[in-house]
Amino acid sequence: MDIEKKENNLEEKLELTQKERDEYLDGWKRAKAELINAKKDWEEQGKEVADYTKMSFIRQMLPLVDALEAAKEAEGWQGVKKLIEDIFKKNGVVEIEAQNKEFDPTYHEAMLEGEGESGHVIEVLQKGYIVNGLVIRPAKVKIGK
Repeated sequence: MDIEKKENNLEEKLELTQKERDEYLDGWKRAKAELINAKKDWEEQGKEVADYTKMSFIRQMLPLVDALEAAKEAEGWQGVKKLIEDIFKKNGVVEIEAQNKEFDPTYHEAMLEGEGESGHVIEVLQKGYIVNGLVIRPAKVKIGK
């Protein structure tokens, strides 16, 4: 009887130990998954901060680009413009295509209307730009009516 009692006691202890092990293992797995998810979130947030920092810099550069566009006749303009275009390209900046395109308020800001194909851009008044898929400045345009 004593042996039977001891065996039952050992079996109960074994079951209890196995349950505790399973609980600890489940907790560890959850903690590991939460850590992996937190790491992904931190990386994504870091990328977003970098993108917004880049956008801020590029917004500051846009008036210079506009001034160069207005001074096309000046000597050396092409070289300076090429340098800026290279900087933009390295930073993922893309000019918004607008001329003769269908008006899209996501990418275009209608400033004027004129004679031309209805709902289409007939003139670009100021270039617009996108960085990493985000519009940093819409193209200011004249649309046909």
